[in-house]
Amino acid sequence: MVWLGLVLVVAGAVPALTASGDLAGVDLTVAGGIAMAAGAVLLVAGILRLRGRRRAGPGGAAQAYYRTSTGKIVAMIVAVVYIVSPVDLIPDVFLPVGIADDATAFTWLLFALGQEYTRRSRTARRAR
Repeated sequence: MVWLGLVLVVAGAVPALTASGDLAGVDLTVAGGIAMAAGAVLLVAGILRLRGRRRAGPGGAAQAYYRTSTGKIVAMIVAVVYIVSPVDLIPDVFLPVGIADDATAFTWLLFALGQEYTRRSRTARRAR
């Protein structure tokens, strides 16, 4: 879910930020914005699933699990909102610096999600 959301955000950002005009009667800017919004919803839903719940193992004992901290989840959600939001610290009109701040937030989000995936898979391997 998270990875599909990331792909939709990037795929929607390209036409939303660079293209103008219609394609088969559909405004490319609007279509890109819709794709970015759908990607953002999937991303936030996937990030919220990182909260981890204690799972009962065989015999009712709690299994080892990895739980992402609330602060990191909030930071990832803020990064998604910042990337998708038209309001930025540096407006996108000031090229290339305006796009670089969004790219930095996106890069951090990719790194954080990769880190969480690695930690969770490592914890799952240890529990086996």
